[in-house]
Amino acid sequence: MKNNILAIIPAAGIGERFSSEQPKQYSQIDQSTLIEKTISVFLSSELISKIIIPIHKNDQFIKDQDFYNDPKIHLIKGGETRAISVLNALKSEALDNYDYVLTHDVARPNIEAKDIKLLLDKIQNDKSDCSFFYTPVRESIKKFSLKQDITVNKDEYYLVQTPQICDAKKLLSALTICVDEGINIPDESFVMERMNYSVSKIKGSSANIKVTYPEDMDLLRKFNTRTGTGFDLHTYKPGNGIILGGCFIECNHSINAHSDGDVLLHSIADAILGASALGDIGIFFADTDAANKNLDSKTIIDFCINKISKLGLEIFNIDATIICETPKISPFRDAIVNSLSEILKLDPSNIGLKATTSEKIGIIGENKAIAVQTSVNLIKNENITN
Repeated sequence: MKNNILAIIPAAGIGERFSSEQPKQYSQIDQSTLIEKTISVFLSSELISKIIIPIHKNDQFIKDQDFYNDPKIHLIKGGETRAISVLNALKSEALDNYDYVLTHDVARPNIEAKDIKLLLDKIQNDKSDCSFFYTPVRESIKKFSLKQDITVNKDEYYLVQTPQICDAKKLLSALTICVDEGINIPDESFVMERMNYSVSKIKGSSANIKVTYPEDMDLLRKFNTRTGTGFDLHTYKPGNGIILGGCFIECNHSINAHSDGDVLLHSIADAILGASALGDIGIFFADTDAANKNLDSKTIIDFCINKISKLGLEIFNIDATIICETPKISPFRDAIVNSLSEILKLDPSNIGLKATTSEKIGIIGENKAIAVQTSVNLIKNENITN
């Protein structure tokens, strides 16, 4: 079977630096565990023929994972180190069936299917024995010294990531020699270069983070956002002012609406509900319901926030654009942002608010209506209790 890839995902570690009662790979992110999110990409890839997961001999959590009974999965006993776990996996298979072995950290769930194809193309096009992802060093680097730490040139270094892909039989040979010699092995590319096999690299993504410490989960959740958009439009009628984001704005209009007509809060509410796949405000606050007559739109926002809280979600940021000819929004922008901050329980730095006209086009351009377009990002908050 040519170009079939054997995937090895070591998961025998107990995560001592993670400081948790359970290994870090079983921590929750969104509705899945870290290991479930990581494994799902390999399960869906047609390039991956089999997935071997070395686990700890006392693992009590693996049987609860959604992939546990998948025929593509093969569980084996892991070793005391990552290298021994990978070696055990290699020895458990008939490597004649595979051209390549792909290894990946179980605590890197942000891998995408395209990454597997990129690595395969890289190792084949370069005719190398091993290929891996890397990212440039962005921060300054200092080297420890007994007298005084020394700043080094960061451009001479880069960070190594997984997944990594290797010639199957050459990896087995290199890993066997290095393990027998008792060498500290950080990853597979190390043993390949140590045995003078050809190694190539491809620039990876900074989103492909590895969870090592508890605070890494917070960073990971920021990469795993849920985005929703909302749009609302209301026509004008003569009046003395309108409500935007909970702020009363004096002008020559009022709003044709069943509720208080806060088009900004309505747009935000729809974006929140959309991001959480709960529908739109019309489902919960029908304009045919007499109970919603002159309803304060802050009530709608409170309802939406309560809904997403029950899903373990919270608002990370919003970006809204008000579209109208009048009133001019800039004199009221700060007041609206501060009002939204209080209503949404969100720091003003996470609230984007812009205004534009429709260049005299359509019902808005004729100064007969106002509209708002909003984007909302939600993130998982494990501290929310339902």
